[in-house]
Amino acid sequence: MPLPDVLIKMLKESTAGGDKVFDATNLMKAWRKACVAAGLAVLEKEGGQRYSGLIIHDLRRSAVKNLMKAGVTEKVAMSIGGHKTRAVCDRYHIVDERDGVGAMRKLQNSEKTVKVAAETKLLNS
Repeated sequence: MPLPDVLIKMLKESTAGGDKVFDATNLMKAWRKACVAAGLAVLEKEGGQRYSGLIIHDLRRSAVKNLMKAGVTEKVAMSIGGHKTRAVCDRYHIVDERDGVGAMRKLQNSEKTVKVAAETKLLNS
């Protein structure tokens, strides 16, 4: 999978000793430990261990959303996210209120909208 240069640099720096970022024998355990250490999660030990924090799928959702916002085509975003169907991609590409506000701002600021508004104003005069 292609990675952005900034991520490649971070991975090289974090694995300077040649160690893997995550041990594949228990990815979930390693993920949770890393998130707790980074302050992105808490591990409560009362009545057993209960993890509360960032999960791997959170990153998958963020990746799809960020790719789409950056203008990457849906097909490419699906490929990077490992989504085989449009339905699964839609499940990860969560649209929220900020997306609607951003869309309206784009519409409001588009040249076409400004031109149509000006023409409408002239017709109604």
